[in-house]
Amino acid sequence: MRIRLTRTDFLVLCVVVIWGAAFSVIKYGLREISPLAFTGVRFLGAAVILLIFAWMVDGKPVIRREDWPWVGLVGLTAIGVYQIYFIFALHYTTASNTSLLIGTAPIWTVIIAAAARQERITRLQVVGILLSFVGLVLIISGGGSGLTLTWESMRGDMLAIVAAILTASSAVISKRPLQRYSALRVMSISMVCGSLFILPFAWSELVAEEWAQVSWSAWLALGYSIVFAGVIAYVLWYKSIGEIGAARTMVYNSLIPPTAVLIAIVTLGEKFTLLQALGAVVVLSGVALTRFAPTREPQKESQTLAQAQKSATDKGVQRD
Repeated sequence: MRIRLTRTDFLVLCVVVIWGAAFSVIKYGLREISPLAFTGVRFLGAAVILLIFAWMVDGKPVIRREDWPWVGLVGLTAIGVYQIYFIFALHYTTASNTSLLIGTAPIWTVIIAAAARQERITRLQVVGILLSFVGLVLIISGGGSGLTLTWESMRGDMLAIVAAILTASSAVISKRPLQRYSALRVMSISMVCGSLFILPFAWSELVAEEWAQVSWSAWLALGYSIVFAGVIAYVLWYKSIGEIGAARTMVYNSLIPPTAVLIAIVTLGEKFTLLQALGAVVVLSGVALTRFAPTREPQKESQTLAQAQKSATDKGVQRD
C-alpha cells in the first residue's frame, strides 16, 4: 500500500511543529511574564483574531439559545479552566513533562466517552490505558528529584494531568454542538467564552505586570503564542479536519509530545532521565494503542448494512 502525503498533510505537520515548539516558547516567556498575565493577553488576542476570521469565512457566528450551555462548557474545558491549569503546569514543571502528560488526553477521552456512554472500551484500549498510566508514573517519578514524590516535585505534573482531563472532557462535550455547527464557529465562540472566563482571574496580574520592563524576546514569545499557536495552528488544524477528516488529522496529534520534548531539550536545555524516556515511550505506546485499536462499531454498522442488503435482496426474489 502506497502512502501519499497531500498538501494538507504537510500543513498539519507544520501545526505539529508549531504546537510542539509552543511548550518551550511559552516556558521561555514565563521567565519574565507572570502566568495569568501571559494567558490573559494570549487568549484575549487570539479570541479577537479568531472571531473576526470566523466571521469572514463562516458568516455571522450565531448559535441557538439552547446550544449556548454546551458551547460555553467547551470554552471552559478547552480554553478557560484548561489554560489556567496548563500555564501553571508549565510554570512549575518542565516543558517536556507538560507536553507528555497533556499528550495523554486521548486516554482520558476514551474513559470519559465510555462513562458518558458515547463509546465502548475494547480490550486493546484497556491495555493501552494501563500502559499509559504506568508511563505516567515513570515520567513523574523519574525527574531530577528521583522517587521522592513530594508536593513540590509533583505539583506541575498533577496540574498537567488535570489539564489533559479537561481537554478530553471538551472533546466529549463538543460532540453535540459540532453536529449543528462548523468546527471553526464552535472553536471561535468557545475561545471567546474561555477568554472571558480567564479575564477576572488574570486581571490583577495584567494590571500589576510591568509591561515596559518585558524584553523584546518575551514579547516575541507572547506574539508567537497568540498568532502562530493560538490562531494559525487552530485554523490549519480545523481546515485539515474539513479536508482529510478528523480521524486522519488526529493521527498527527501523537507527534506533538515527542516534538515538544526534542525542542525543549535543544532550546531550553532540559534534562530527560532514562526513566522518563522509558515512561515517554510507554505513554506514547499506550496512547497509540488506545487511539488506533479497532472498535466494534464499524463492524456492527457493516453487519447491519449487509443484513439490510440481504433482506432487500430476499424481498426482491420473493417479488419475482
